[in-house]
Amino acid sequence: MSFNLCTLPKEEQEKVEVEKAAAYAVWKERNPEIRLPAESEAGNYKGEMQAYFLQQVERYRKVK
Repeated sequence: MSFNLCTLPKEEQEKVEVEKAAAYAVWKERNPEIRLPAESEAGNYKGEMQAYFLQQVERYRKVK
């Protein structure tokens, strides 16, 4: 497995960025000073990436 994200194909790079955004959205949702629903950021993505974002949000919500 490569740890250099620049060597990944463009599609994989986009997935990594979506995963990071989902993790950050869940963090903001849990932060008592922000309390912004993670789904509110799903509109930043279209089609398949939006579905992937929501899937990752659910994944990160399960992490305590």
